[in-house]
Amino acid sequence: MTTRSILELAVCIVADRPAAAAARHRAMQAVSNYPGFISWRAVGSCETPGMLADLVEWETLDAAKSAGERVRRDPDFAPYMAAISAVMLMQHFAVEQQI
Repeated sequence: MTTRSILELAVCIVADRPAAAAARHRAMQAVSNYPGFISWRAVGSCETPGMLADLVEWETLDAAKSAGERVRRDPDFAPYMAAISAVMLMQHFAVEQQI
């Protein structure tokens, strides 16, 4: 991870975690081909069964924002969007420190 990259953090709630996981896998495959994509870490809450978080790394903020528009039209991303019942947080972050 470079200090110039942008981290996109999305925290959401899903009703059916196994179905959401399958849909998320398909979405990850699609997004991995988007311009500026670096990586995607998909995690699930240990304390809240229906809570998932996605940490996606992008080369630039513009790439992240462009991808955000593109996923709304991407049929491979639609099942994951449909599995999400609530978005708790969706923000972009610049790395300030790292060890």
